[in-house]
Amino acid sequence: MLVVGSLRSASAEDRVNFHSTPVFEEAIAARDVRMQWFRDAKFGMFIHWGLYSQLGGEWKNQTVTGGAEWIQKYLSIPTSEYEKLAKSWEPTHYDPRSWVKLMKRAGVRYACITSKHHDGFCLWPTRTNKDWNISITPYGKDLLKPLAEACREEGLRFSLYHSVLDWRHEDWPARLRFNDHAAGKPDKERFKKQYLFPQLEELFTNYGDIGMLWLDGTWDVEWTSKDGEDLEAYIRKLQPGVVLNNRSGYKPPQPDYDFKIHNRYSYIFSGDYISPEGEVPPTGLPGIDWETCQTMQLPNNWGYNRLVGFRPFNDLLRQLVDVVSKGGNMLLNIGPQADGRIPAQAVTCLEKFGDWMEVNAESIHGTTASPFEALPFEGRCTRKGNKLYFHVFEWPRDNLLLIPLKTQVLQAYCLADPETALTTRSTPKGIELQLPKTAPDDIVSVLVLEVKGELEIMSVPKLLSQGLTPKVSTIWQGRPELCSQHITDGNEASMWAAEEKARSAEVELDLGAQMTLHSIRLNDAPYERTRSFQIAVQIDGDWRTVGVGKKIGPGYRLRLDGVRARAVRLRIREAVDTPTLAEFQVYGEP
Repeated sequence: MLVVGSLRSASAEDRVNFHSTPVFEEAIAARDVRMQWFRDAKFGMFIHWGLYSQLGGEWKNQTVTGGAEWIQKYLSIPTSEYEKLAKSWEPTHYDPRSWVKLMKRAGVRYACITSKHHDGFCLWPTRTNKDWNISITPYGKDLLKPLAEACREEGLRFSLYHSVLDWRHEDWPARLRFNDHAAGKPDKERFKKQYLFPQLEELFTNYGDIGMLWLDGTWDVEWTSKDGEDLEAYIRKLQPGVVLNNRSGYKPPQPDYDFKIHNRYSYIFSGDYISPEGEVPPTGLPGIDWETCQTMQLPNNWGYNRLVGFRPFNDLLRQLVDVVSKGGNMLLNIGPQADGRIPAQAVTCLEKFGDWMEVNAESIHGTTASPFEALPFEGRCTRKGNKLYFHVFEWPRDNLLLIPLKTQVLQAYCLADPETALTTRSTPKGIELQLPKTAPDDIVSVLVLEVKGELEIMSVPKLLSQGLTPKVSTIWQGRPELCSQHITDGNEASMWAAEEKARSAEVELDLGAQMTLHSIRLNDAPYERTRSFQIAVQIDGDWRTVGVGKKIGPGYRLRLDGVRARAVRLRIREAVDTPTLAEFQVYGEP
C-alpha cells in the first residue's frame, strides 16, 4: 500500500494562490490555455548534445563518472584546449527524423534539445559569435532546424534548453579560472543585451513556435532576481505562448513545502512550472504545475558517457507512472553520441516504452492525478473523466485486487484486453476485482474502472512503519549505505545488510503503541537471498507467529485480520548469502 499522489489535480483556484504576484499580470484562464498542451502531454524527451559528447566522460586519461556534460569544469579543461573539440565534431549519423519517430512511438509528446549548454557552444549558426557555434565544425550545418521540422511533421512540440550561464563568454559575471580565452572585465549588462537576448531572439524567430523553454544556469550569485524577471519579460515579448520552467533566476515570494527537498533550486517557483531534478514530490503538488527531469544514464549523466551504464527500463517506466499519478510530467533525458547516434541501450529503452504505450498510452496522456490518498496494493492511479486507470506493479498472488471505493462500477477490464470484463464485487472495504491469473504486463499492468457519479473514496490503512528506527541483530560495519534505517525509509532502492558472514538475521519494529494491523509487506530485492523466514507480532508482551515463508522477493505481502499488536518481528532463518532487506512495511491504524 503506497501513497500514490495528491488528492486532486491543480484547479484554477489553486493556481490563483501561487500567482498572486506574477511577473506578468494575466487572466488565469489565459494561462490555462497556454499550459493545456503541457498538462496533457505528460511525457517529454530531454536531449543533451554538444562538444562534450565527443569526450564521453574522458579527457587525457582523466574520467568523470557523473555529469559528463560538465566535464570541462570538473576537470578544469582550459578553454584553449576545449575549443579544439569544435574542429573535430562531425555528427554524420545525425538523423533527426529517426530520432523523432522513435520518440513518438515511445509516447513522447515534446522534445527539448540543448541549444547551448554551460560550455557556451551553440548548436545553431548564431550571429552573436563567429567562433563558437556549429558553423565552425567540419559538419557545419544547423542541428536545431531539422529537428524542429521533424518534430512538427510528427506532431511533437519542439522545445529548447538554453543555459544562461556561459563558461566561455568574457562577459559572464563569474568567470572561471579555466577560461583562458577571456580578457578584460566581465560586464553582465552587456552580456544580456548584446549576447543572451539576441541569441534568444534568433531562436524564437528562426525555429517557429517553441513549445517550452527550459532555462538553466542562473545560480550565479551575481545573477539577481531582477535579472530573471527581465529575462522572463523579454521571452514573453518574443513568444507569449511559450511555456517556461522555473530557472530564469526570478525569485518571487515562495510557497512552503512540507517535505524534504534535495535540490531547492529545482523547487523555486517562477515561470510556469517547477522542475524537480531526479526526484518526485512525495504526494504531488496541488496548485503547481511541475515536471520531473530524469536521465537514462547512471549515476547522473545528461551528456553521453561511454564509461557508465543505464537505468533499467522497469525503473523508468514506473517512475513515469508515479509522476503522472501525482499530477506531473516526466522529461526523460538521452545523451546522443557525438556522431549523432542514440546509444543502443537508450534505443532499446525507448522501444520498450513504445511497446508498453501501444497498449496503455491512454492511461498516461491527458490524464489527471490520482484521486486516492493511498491504495492497498503496489501501484498507482490516474484518471480521465469517469475512467480510473490502476497501474499494478506487483500482480496479487491471490488474483484479487481491492479498490477503496464505494462508487458504482459500470465496467472493469484490463487495458490489454478491453473486450473481457473483470468480475467486481462490493465489499465493506471497497470494490474487489477478480483478476486474470497472469499479469498482462511484466512491469506495469493497467486495469480500468469506468464508474458512475461522484467518487466515494474509502479510507485505507496507513503506513505505520515509515521513519521508525528498526532494531536489527547485526549490521555490516563500515558500510553506511547499508544502514538499518533504510528498511523504513520508503525507498525501494536503499537497503540494510547484516554483517557480511551472517546467514540469518532478525529485524524488529516497535510501533510505539498498540496498533490494529492490516498487512505487512517485505522486499529483499534485488538480491533475494532469503530461503526461510518467520513473521511474528507482539501481543500483550508475548510474540505470536503470524506468517512463515521461504522466498521474500520484491513484493511479499502478509494480510492480517485486524490483529492488535505493539511490535512486529522478522526472522530470516536462512539466507544463501549475507541477509539484506530493502523495505519492512507495516500497515494499519491506531
